[in-house]
Amino acid sequence: MAIVKMKKFKLFALEKDRKPLLKELQKFDYVHFVKTTDEENEDLKEIQIPENISLLKEKSQKVKWMINYFLKFFPKETKEEISNNSTEQLLLVQIEQQADKYDFNKDYETLDRISKEIEANKEELLNLEIREKEIDNWRNIKEPLENLKSFKTTKLFFGTIPRKSLESLKESLKGFDKVYVEEISHDSTLFNLMVLGLKSEEKEIRNQLKTHSFTELDFNFKGSFEEEHEKIKLREEEIKKLEEKSKNEVEQLLKIIPKLKIQDTYLDNLLQREKVVSNFKKTDTVDIIEGYIPANMEYEFQKLVTRISNKNSYLEISDVDKENPEVPILLKNSGITGLFSSITQMYALPRYNEIDPTAILSIFYWVFFGMMVADFAYGLILCLVSGIVLMLGKFNETTRKFIKFFFALSFSTMIWGLLYGSAFGDLIKLPTQVLDSSKDFMSILILSIIFGAVHLVMGLAIKAYILIKNGRFMDAIYDVFLWYLTLASLIMLILAGRFGFTEFTKNILLGCTLVGMLGIVAFGARDAETLVGRIGGGLYSLYGITSYIGDFVSYLRLMALGLAGGFIAVAINIIVKMLVGGGILGIILGVVVFAFGQSFNIFLSFLSAYVHTSRLMYVEFFSKFYEGGGKAFRKFRV
Repeated sequence: MAIVKMKKFKLFALEKDRKPLLKELQKFDYVHFVKTTDEENEDLKEIQIPENISLLKEKSQKVKWMINYFLKFFPKETKEEISNNSTEQLLLVQIEQQADKYDFNKDYETLDRISKEIEANKEELLNLEIREKEIDNWRNIKEPLENLKSFKTTKLFFGTIPRKSLESLKESLKGFDKVYVEEISHDSTLFNLMVLGLKSEEKEIRNQLKTHSFTELDFNFKGSFEEEHEKIKLREEEIKKLEEKSKNEVEQLLKIIPKLKIQDTYLDNLLQREKVVSNFKKTDTVDIIEGYIPANMEYEFQKLVTRISNKNSYLEISDVDKENPEVPILLKNSGITGLFSSITQMYALPRYNEIDPTAILSIFYWVFFGMMVADFAYGLILCLVSGIVLMLGKFNETTRKFIKFFFALSFSTMIWGLLYGSAFGDLIKLPTQVLDSSKDFMSILILSIIFGAVHLVMGLAIKAYILIKNGRFMDAIYDVFLWYLTLASLIMLILAGRFGFTEFTKNILLGCTLVGMLGIVAFGARDAETLVGRIGGGLYSLYGITSYIGDFVSYLRLMALGLAGGFIAVAINIIVKMLVGGGILGIILGVVVFAFGQSFNIFLSFLSAYVHTSRLMYVEFFSKFYEGGGKAFRKFRV
């Protein structure tokens, strides 16, 4: 991958050419607009967003609502329709032609009507369910309600009372001459009571009931409670049928999803054209437009502008300032390297004066990931699963690239599994074994440190390249070469006894170390305004040597994670072997433990490798040269 070279443009075009120009630029696609700044001319006016944009927004919201409504009812079918009818490969002209042929308003009105019916039915069904539960408590009363309410001299009360208040209520009602209390039903906390008393004492009875937390219920229907319960059940069935009918109507409309996606893309593009004018400035007749285009498209851009404006425009194209953080970043993807672009972009896009580190990152990431898992069987499973998913599944480009990313990593995992001779831990001993994880601890540790050293050296080398590329050769000497000299000399001095260096050689290494350290102190804070600040900043820069010690220790995770995953797999195998010796039941249980345990270890190993490999890239590698923070190139098309 690489950062696409950019050119900045400033265009003076007649206001009458604005709409056709923007339409053609949207077809051109590769235009990144910025806010027009012209400090020399204060008379320039801002261009107001057109008034019709509210109507476009309303249409767009309707279309989006329809798509989301289909996703709510038929998520699987809707996603398949969207996937099978992607608009990504369509030209803008094709989108506009197809959008013009379809008026979505009629289908919107239909779907809106259905949605309101469904919501009304849901609300009624909910009320009926509440009513049904309420009526169900009184079904022991067989007499029609109108008969119970027809007494001339007596008053009937229906209601609920807390269990703890029941006895005290009964006791208080004994003070009335003629009161009848019947317990109709109850649960753990409430009793449902029917109370019968004289109408002449209705007020006094009601006061007593309220005093004891009696909640009166009013039933306004004719017939018995059982009959009312049956009516509710029948109405519930009717509503469920209506809901099913409405759902079928929605399903019949699924065929319009491809048209809706076209319409959605069309309206989004139209809105984008209308909104982008807020970046421009104008005189009474001329629009002033600024932005960026890829350098390799300069001729096509000039040709387009000339064709639309009939040469009644002025276009100024210039090289960009490499140090300007506002220059948009467009990365060029290619091959296997492109699969690792998400790792870089998850951290940050590079600035224009940096390089895209993905090509180098991809090599180290591929090697480190495999070393952290290091099991042939696990790698084979990842290879088969990701490969089958890629062959059978239909995904957008981003998801497909992510699956391919893990497909590529599976081969590194298998290679390291062969080197470790591991397949499901020690279940299958492979004849290709070079390193035994149960014995060769020091060899694996040294290998991890070597990989870490190469990784860090490469990070500093990239920093030197960026500085030299930007014409800062002496900065490369101060910030990279001095560190190379210091670290290399110091490491060789520490290992002098192991390599049998002579005293003369040791003295040379010591001299180089001191020269490097003094150089870092002298030039580490060379931009400081005072001598004290320069020396203090230089000493702080030298203190950064401790971070390199931490960096080297961090690379031990290459060994630790690989061994941890392997030992967990071995532990699972030991448990399974013990279970298998216990007969048929033990064999069945052993198979379950093996499948679950190894599956969990596979998941844990891949997750850990993904996280910790990314951490080595972000913390140890990127910190040596990568600033990041670039702004993405915004294409002038959805």
